[in-house]
Amino acid sequence: MLNENDLNRYARQVIIPNFDEEGQEKLLSTKCLIVGAGGLGCPVALYASAAGFGSIEIWDDDCVEITNLNRQIAHDNNRIGLNKANSLAEACLRLNPNILVMPKVKKLDASSNIKEFDLIFDCSDNPETKYVSNFLSHTFNKILISGSAVQMEGQLSIWKSGINDIYPCYECVFPKTIDKAPITNCRDAGIIGSITGFIACMQVTEGIKEIALKKYSSMAGYLFLYDGFNQSLDKIKLIKNIECPICNH
Repeated sequence: MLNENDLNRYARQVIIPNFDEEGQEKLLSTKCLIVGAGGLGCPVALYASAAGFGSIEIWDDDCVEITNLNRQIAHDNNRIGLNKANSLAEACLRLNPNILVMPKVKKLDASSNIKEFDLIFDCSDNPETKYVSNFLSHTFNKILISGSAVQMEGQLSIWKSGINDIYPCYECVFPKTIDKAPITNCRDAGIIGSITGFIACMQVTEGIKEIALKKYSSMAGYLFLYDGFNQSLDKIKLIKNIECPICNH
């Protein structure tokens, strides 16, 4: 049950029809994992904290560099050289000290145990981590909300193949290949910071819907493509791959 402080802090959310106090209570009881504390991870964590996700873990073993600061908005000059997960957790707790935010200096790998989490936010910038996030989320029957952004473009997808086998998984749509992958990381390809913020806000919005607004249709099974040059957003229906080694075995 929400206390008086909760009702004040989340007042503009609980007045929304179909969200109400029950929706806020669901958020406060949710435990989510944020993989990556960079361009996507920073706004995801800040908005998730502000919305009242009750328990948040942030995993990243990288350190803040000055080249990060055009987009990684939770970090600043005083944080250069510090671990990103620790820096981001401190920023989240300054924003909302009434939730649990736990940083961990670690990478996600195939041996990671994500069983305790309700929701996974994939905020990584490399295909290897996205494949691992997909494998673990499918194996542990978790909701995976994945974002990516490069230059002036972004993608958003919600993966629930472990929860309902009608949905495709990440590897259905982006199968592994021996061909050289295109450059997708900000370090080599470049990025406009506001693009990561836009995609991250979509990630948190979908997370809130999956937890607190279940009466609305899930966007799982769709891929959203954002083009910042033309200000266009396309929604593409995805097809399950019957030969996928992850979700059809």
